[in-house]
Amino acid sequence: MQHHKITLFLFLFVFQQIAAQTETAILSAIRQESARNSQVMHTLSQLSDVHGPRLMGTPNYYKAALWTQQQLKSWGITKIDLQSFDRGHRGWAVQHFQVEMTAPQYSHIPAYPLAYTSSTDGIKEGEVIYLPSLDSVYGLSGKLQGKILMLGSYYQPVSNVYHPFAQRLSPNILQQAEQNPDPNDLIIGYHSRRSTPQVFQLQNLIRKRREQFLNFCKNQKVLALLEPSDFPYGILHADGNRAIPSYIRVGDIQPIASFVIANEHFGRLLRLIKMGIKPRLKVELKAQFYQEPKYNVNVIAEIEGSDPLLKDELVIIGAHLDSWHSGTGAVDNASGCAVMLEALRLLKASGAKPKRTIRLALWGGEEQIFAGSAAYVEQKVGDLNTASPQKEQAKISAYFNLDNGAGKIRGIYLMANPELKPIFASMLRAFAPDTILTLQNANQTDHELFDFQNIPAFQFIQDPLDYMSAVHHTNLDLYEYVPAKDQQTNAELVAYLAYQVAQRADLLPRKKFNSPIPSLVGNAHFQVKGFLQAQQVSLVSDFNNWNMFGTPLAKTADGWECRLELPPGKYLYKFIVDGDWTADPSTPSDKLVRDGKGHAGLTEFWVK
Repeated sequence: MQHHKITLFLFLFVFQQIAAQTETAILSAIRQESARNSQVMHTLSQLSDVHGPRLMGTPNYYKAALWTQQQLKSWGITKIDLQSFDRGHRGWAVQHFQVEMTAPQYSHIPAYPLAYTSSTDGIKEGEVIYLPSLDSVYGLSGKLQGKILMLGSYYQPVSNVYHPFAQRLSPNILQQAEQNPDPNDLIIGYHSRRSTPQVFQLQNLIRKRREQFLNFCKNQKVLALLEPSDFPYGILHADGNRAIPSYIRVGDIQPIASFVIANEHFGRLLRLIKMGIKPRLKVELKAQFYQEPKYNVNVIAEIEGSDPLLKDELVIIGAHLDSWHSGTGAVDNASGCAVMLEALRLLKASGAKPKRTIRLALWGGEEQIFAGSAAYVEQKVGDLNTASPQKEQAKISAYFNLDNGAGKIRGIYLMANPELKPIFASMLRAFAPDTILTLQNANQTDHELFDFQNIPAFQFIQDPLDYMSAVHHTNLDLYEYVPAKDQQTNAELVAYLAYQVAQRADLLPRKKFNSPIPSLVGNAHFQVKGFLQAQQVSLVSDFNNWNMFGTPLAKTADGWECRLELPPGKYLYKFIVDGDWTADPSTPSDKLVRDGKGHAGLTEFWVK
């Protein structure tokens, strides 16, 4: 028996040594291929300079998808599919426009049309009127024909106070993020935790609410709408996320011609009006709507797994192929697509034979409420309201997303899953030992739909550079703001990390007590009376690592409840009611406690 133990030990030791040597060889091959034959900037230029911008549903977007398909084939990747996500989505593109002030003097106005708005039927000229709020338009009924309206709801004047346009993350802030115990603290990044189902509800509600205003303007024969950019130095921020939403479906309204104009010129026009001067503008917009279902596709490609028992399991790397329209979509997000394409190319060229399938997904319509990834998730992963599973739900080990600009990858948002920290630390030690791992959540990009299904889904932490200060959804979203060295390094890291996850004996661990479906079975009963008008009530606690929306309660006749199976011990909790942190109202205020980690208003709960 002792002899057999020694033999088994030697076998395992030799096997581990061979595996380590193989991983070292793959890492070396990836780096060598990247150094001598990187294609990442060529890919970026093709997607942005040649095929940009890539607004969803347009010929540009579709041609970018076709080019990507051919490029993958030229690299020897044969499993490629253009998967439809069409649900009546439409496209829109600018053909020509101009905005000029004709009185009190002539001035060219830096401007860009807002997507999915109508043409002007030629050059139009009219007096400019300022609206401090959208609702103030209704008091001007009968006085708006032939006028151009300035929308002041989101206007904040810019100034020459120093704006640090380009930044890299300091060691100090990275260390703070890594040591942060609360995933809901926004130490780095841009977006705090939110309820995924409510994202779709809110966006659709905003569109519906604005229809009255936009239809009123059309019926009053207003010539055009002007929205101020919120960026300084003449930068034009042109998306559908402020006063004028994007109406993206066939059959939606077509708002009258609308433009974002430079903040400084908006301010000048407003000052003229306040002085009693009536400025006049000449405007023109020629735009094309498209209703071609074939344009609405995700690009899906993969390197099939080599292990017969594991090849049906997936490691997915993804980015969104679509962009907004005023730049070429180089930074947001051709840079992410180029990195993910290059990562797949590096794996193929290095001869890697991953045990699991490594799949590339380039999504369409991310900027339009995740149109592409939402269709994929609902078809293959799980329902976006109930998370009732589809066939891939149990097969995905990880989803890695790149969509925070073009800066160097500095770490990974672990999305409140502490079990992953030692796993990723071990994987990255040989490649990038300084890569940080923070429990913090990150949202507002495609990975959150996978996270909602309790799949280990991650956004990479990147140096911000000038992403949010100058480039994000603006006319400066161009090739020049994508650092080549960062792109190359990012592709190497993604390739190696995806390979490592594909080689694991097991799938990556998923978060505990995390499901969009309320649990009604277990030894611990949580309930709250009232809040019957709420849309969603969740339990947030130390046992679910302060996951704001991962442990929902079911609605009852007089309140909300759930049951969970918890180990014996003391726990601290409170509720999230429609996004608001709420103490248990049945706990007297003098009995509420703090945990010493920033959480207050907590109720103690014992499981025996």
